[in-house]
Amino acid sequence: MQTVTLKQHPEILRVIRAADPTYRKTKAFIYTRESVTLHGTYWDGGSRSTYTAVELATGRNKGAPQYAPPQFGGPRQAPEVQIPPDVVIVETGTFCGKPATATVYVNPANMARLLTV
Repeated sequence: MQTVTLKQHPEILRVIRAADPTYRKTKAFIYTRESVTLHGTYWDGGSRSTYTAVELATGRNKGAPQYAPPQFGGPRQAPEVQIPPDVVIVETGTFCGKPATATVYVNPANMARLLTV
């Protein structure tokens, strides 16, 4: 995991804003992964995660579904999705009633391209 200041990394800010135009925090977390588990997509204790896939070249995005908890018909295990080349997964949402710090999951093939200054 790496914590980045968005003012120093405008490309990361661009993909976060493509996923969530209302994002106003100054930092984000970056993980290099080939897949990501979509956990916490339902309300639980004032927190919920939202996952969005963002195409690096165009900024086009597609949100992942929000799943119900297992006791209310949701999946027993959180779904895992592969991160294709030239796409990042951005996790935003709410943590304890406040906007959560964004987490960007990057395919290892795109890490150098995304962190260029």
